[in-house]
Amino acid sequence: MIKIKYTLLLLLFLTACSNETNQVIYPENDLPELEQVLNSKEAVYGYRSVMNKDDVLVSIDIRRMHQFSENKIAKNIEKELKEKFPDKEFLVSNDLKLKWEIEKIMKQNLKNDELTKSVDEIKSLLKEET
Repeated sequence: MIKIKYTLLLLLFLTACSNETNQVIYPENDLPELEQVLNSKEAVYGYRSVMNKDDVLVSIDIRRMHQFSENKIAKNIEKELKEKFPDKEFLVSNDLKLKWEIEKIMKQNLKNDELTKSVDEIKSLLKEET
């Protein structure tokens, strides 16, 4: 019984310490410069992004040591992306709601009109106050 407890405890420590990055842009390979900007930030260890012809939604994962300044980091990334791509509207956030909605869009493999409708819904959801 003790061996089982130690084995489970060891397994828990090993999985908790993994630094697996999850970097996804949907649809794939639309803006390679977006990947360069997000990968250059040391505070960001993962991101998910959805884009249509006008809007780009980016959900970022912040490292633990930088979580006190996570809103500042998101604003800086958004500002840098707006400077690089003035024709697109960016929304960068570390909000879990945005992350879940982006993952839902990726699972459904939405295209064109459906993707635009979903992006608009997400933008209105993020404007809501809880």
